[in-house]
Amino acid sequence: MNTKKTKYFVLPLVLLFMASFVFAQSSQELQQEYNEKLQQLKQINADMSAPDITKEKYDQLKQRYDELQKEIAQLKEKLNQDKAYQDRMNRAKLAYNNGNTFYKQGQYDKALEAYDKSISIDSSNARAYYGKGLSFYRQRKYSEAIEAFQNAVDVDPTYYSAYSTLGSVYRSRRMYDKAIEAYQKAIDLNPDRHTYVYNLGTTYLSAKQLDNAVNAFRKAIQIKSDYEKAYNSLGVALLQRGDTQDAINAFQNAISIDDEYDEAYWRLSSALNQVGRHQEALEAAQNCLENTRRFNGAANYEAGLACKNLGRTQQAIGYFESAAQDRNWRKNAEYELKQLRGE
Repeated sequence: MNTKKTKYFVLPLVLLFMASFVFAQSSQELQQEYNEKLQQLKQINADMSAPDITKEKYDQLKQRYDELQKEIAQLKEKLNQDKAYQDRMNRAKLAYNNGNTFYKQGQYDKALEAYDKSISIDSSNARAYYGKGLSFYRQRKYSEAIEAFQNAVDVDPTYYSAYSTLGSVYRSRRMYDKAIEAYQKAIDLNPDRHTYVYNLGTTYLSAKQLDNAVNAFRKAIQIKSDYEKAYNSLGVALLQRGDTQDAINAFQNAISIDDEYDEAYWRLSSALNQVGRHQEALEAAQNCLENTRRFNGAANYEAGLACKNLGRTQQAIGYFESAAQDRNWRKNAEYELKQLRGE
């Protein structure tokens, strides 16, 4: 065998192997640097949320936060040029898509398996953590859902949808302080999303922080002027705060946007009864009954009160009897019936 030819044949293979080794090593270093910068971003994100932070310190952190985001994007672009990395990301994406398919089919255990497989391939896959959170939430495994959503925002501190859904889980568990914090983070990242501001308002309302609730609902309306749900909830907060006339205006605004808005008609009827405008209250309650079955008990009760105060006793009895069919309004309706019947 010709030794010279063998040497020239082997040498390119050796160089190719060495090049691939160096490239792989470089890819690993890029991945490590990428992960480290993600952790830095996470820490800065946490520092920016500190309650006692000064504006000067916040501005410094925000500048570094923006710089890190650009550096991470550049590293991501470099990694995407690596075929081995691309193959790995494609496998992670396939597993993630399988998880989405199982989730849509209601097969949550299989969805969780697929999302976990995606995460095992790509631990920075924030969307897979988000999918896990949704799956756990559907299974009413709230602690696991919270952990998964928290992992999603740890991996991607700019993931405003995950912050918002995390807030919704906290709110459903009546953990209002944590819900408010999560919603506020979502709003900071995406201030033009009216639903995030609205959800913050409903959390303040549940927590009986009425001034904050009013401000949040008004801000949601500023973002989306025809947001009937925000007008309705604004009316609820104003009514609880004792601002009855302003509440009436808010309910009327909701109805002007959607003239079949059953809940707004019921709440308007209640507010009108409170200020002695009983004929208008009766009309609002009747409009509610024409557009709903959800609020039949409430609307019948308010219609009964209006008729009672208008001196229409038999009509009032009929409405209260209908209200008594709803277990949520039975006690109040039966009390009014006894009064009207002299029992």
